[in-house]
Amino acid sequence: PPAAEPLVPRLRPATVTRVEFVSSNVTLRAELEAGQWRLTAPLNYPANSLLLKTLLDVCDRLRPQLVIPVAQAGSPADFGLSPPQATLRFHQGDTPLELRIGSRAPVGTQLYVQVAGAGHIAVTDGALLEFLPRVADDWRDRNLLALASVKFDRVRVRTGARDLTLQRDATNRLWRITLPTPPKRADTPRIEELLAALRQWPVLQFISDDPRADLETYGLQAPESELAFGQGTNDTLVVQFGKSPTNQPALVFARSLATTNIMLVPRTLLDTLRADYWEFSEHRLLDALPADAFDTIAVQGRETFTLRARTNAARSLDWVADDALRTVMDPQLMLTHLSHLGRLEAVELAKEVVTDFAHYGLAPPTRSISLLRSATNATGVLTNLLVARLDFGDSTNSPVDRVFARRHDESSVYVVPRADMNRLAWSLFQLQDRTVWSFTSNQVAAVTVAFDGKIRRLTRAPNGRWSEGAEPADEVKNVALEETMFRLGQLRAEQWTLLAEDANDKQLAIRGITAASHRISVELAGPPARTNTVTIGFGSQTRNPWAAVADQRTGRPLVFEFPRGFYREYILQYLSPAQ
Repeated sequence: PPAAEPLVPRLRPATVTRVEFVSSNVTLRAELEAGQWRLTAPLNYPANSLLLKTLLDVCDRLRPQLVIPVAQAGSPADFGLSPPQATLRFHQGDTPLELRIGSRAPVGTQLYVQVAGAGHIAVTDGALLEFLPRVADDWRDRNLLALASVKFDRVRVRTGARDLTLQRDATNRLWRITLPTPPKRADTPRIEELLAALRQWPVLQFISDDPRADLETYGLQAPESELAFGQGTNDTLVVQFGKSPTNQPALVFARSLATTNIMLVPRTLLDTLRADYWEFSEHRLLDALPADAFDTIAVQGRETFTLRARTNAARSLDWVADDALRTVMDPQLMLTHLSHLGRLEAVELAKEVVTDFAHYGLAPPTRSISLLRSATNATGVLTNLLVARLDFGDSTNSPVDRVFARRHDESSVYVVPRADMNRLAWSLFQLQDRTVWSFTSNQVAAVTVAFDGKIRRLTRAPNGRWSEGAEPADEVKNVALEETMFRLGQLRAEQWTLLAEDANDKQLAIRGITAASHRISVELAGPPARTNTVTIGFGSQTRNPWAAVADQRTGRPLVFEFPRGFYREYILQYLSPAQ
């Protein structure tokens, strides 16, 4: 036949259901069952599906590099084919195919082969030998756990008196810890990551297939640990773990009850499974919630306030305060706040079942955040349904850098870094719209600039012409002042910093905001006439200067970060205390 034709013309890998290999020291048979390859000789055991698929693909792609016709072939024994060095049999439907493997050609890396039923002998690539088994274990699945063919929604790890059971919810696919009691949330991403690692747990050595092997020798008579996968009340796969070999503490003997054979595997994953159950618990205090799961946020912190999402606007972060001014929230600050809330994690479990929350400063709590959803009850009255609530408490028992926390639906108390709690917004000003004020240059009647006892006053005529005292501004300066007023009228805080108690608050002086600081007062024509004043404190070449204005809600000094670029390019240039 032409050399370009396949070596085994009728081989169709996708239809092969059984593969047999026979050599002088190895006899193997693997069969395809429910899409998975399984060894059926010399023992019943999961097979290495990838290896077998690769072997079939290699045999399908084999091409004869030289064909020796029957007339020239002579005796098959001259080519190592009578008897053959090895034989591969492929069963596809009712038509078995047999590939006989002979000796290597005397020159190069080629190999003599013959397809049963064909008189000719072919020379093909000797790389085929690399894909053939050398020992009986070569076709075995080298993974400890054949989870691809196992149905399970439960994982159980027992070590002595310790019993950890994980159960997956059939609806939301989230894992929970059901043992030890009480049931608790599990860290689903971590569990899934662990399961992925378990699927790759390698078998380093197959020790014994004898069902009568002395289990005591391997520490398996009374196993140190047991790992079970199950569905409902039935265990579908159980593996036991014994002791480590002498002077090999990084390895451990394992035994699958499905096959009863004893194997040697790395201990690392077993140590992971034997970790404290807190390592498998969900550390996030708040469950992941869709944006429209709640439309009201009630905060009890440095001040008490309530935020409400505008109609169907939770997803767009369009929130307003439930105060007299209906203060609008800043979408970016709301996004950051909700992100911090969703990522807030406990670093420790203080106590699992608590009856006296006052001991942890949680009855009543020092601070709390509640997420609620508006709904109409059976009597037609609008009410708020509690979706989630986090309480935080301080007590003489809490470390300086930690606080206690609890969920409304659990009896456990957690420990949270104080810095993480402080990243949340506990005052309304921290979330409000960063627009400091809004006016147009046409509304400006005059500007007074003061600093360290020096005062400048600039006035603006209705026609847009500026003057300082009796001296009108030139054209360039007039345009610059108009641009400065335009930008000042749209002033936005880079970040809110603090709400001072009063003008004498030490936090103001720390930031350079005093009676002698750089102060700009913009007089606006009415109606109604008003004056907007900003006091600018310390800044530098690399950071925004601090500034303060009167808070619209409280009248107290509200400190924020003034945009550095605007300050340097416009304020210092055209509204400095002295020109």
